[in-house]
Amino acid sequence: HAGLTWTGFRPSDDECVFGYLIPANMFAVVVLKYMSEMLVQVWSNPGLAQKAFKLAQDIDRGITQYGIVHHDIYGKIYAYEVDGNGNYLLMDDANVPSLMSIPYLGYDYDEQIYQNTRRFILSKDNPTYQHGSSVQKGVTTQFEGYGSPHMASQIPNNIWPMSIAMQGLTSPHQEEKLKLVNMLVEASAGTHWMHESFNANNPHQFTRSWFCWADSLFAELVMSLTTQCPSLVGEGQQQQQQRNHQYKVMEWRDTQHRMKGSIFDVEA
Repeated sequence: HAGLTWTGFRPSDDECVFGYLIPANMFAVVVLKYMSEMLVQVWSNPGLAQKAFKLAQDIDRGITQYGIVHHDIYGKIYAYEVDGNGNYLLMDDANVPSLMSIPYLGYDYDEQIYQNTRRFILSKDNPTYQHGSSVQKGVTTQFEGYGSPHMASQIPNNIWPMSIAMQGLTSPHQEEKLKLVNMLVEASAGTHWMHESFNANNPHQFTRSWFCWADSLFAELVMSLTTQCPSLVGEGQQQQQQRNHQYKVMEWRDTQHRMKGSIFDVEA
């Protein structure tokens, strides 16, 4: 008993190699904790709330026990998939939930292990990582990021814009965010849209001329560089400045930023 939830297919629709997809389990922990709060505050069902919270704890223990492995170069990192018997797959996929997106998901992660994992993801040791360059209008742009295994049949050295956007959304550094925004603009190849994937050496070769998921993440990344970046409720201006444009995902209980007209606006 690993305490983890089994997954047959990744967010990319690729079949899992091992049944326990760690980013998906992390996402499940976050959502189950949301559910436990909502069950108490909205639906007045403390019994079911307790079950949801216990399941979140069980999965979290499974992640700690089986989802963290030692890498000879990077030290302790989060595995992408495990089987609970000591076997694991080290990689990341551009589709969310991913290992890169751990802070974005709202999971309570180990900072050092995440930073080690991030360094692994943005290296040649990650089998989905790609880098290249392209000259457009006399200007050379360097591209780096990672893609998804199933796209290799169409574009072997594919990079997914959503992986670049997620790298920016999970970065606390304004300079890195700006660099990635500019990279994404060039990756659009003058179409003014984000694509599903593109050739690391030729952004004019891409899949899906319009990909709303990537467009939305690009918009969030740009928003994280403005004063409109969602922040913690009650956080003062000085605290926001100290965060240096660190993106904070809006949560269901965030009454300051939630969309008006939701069911939570109706008093019981």
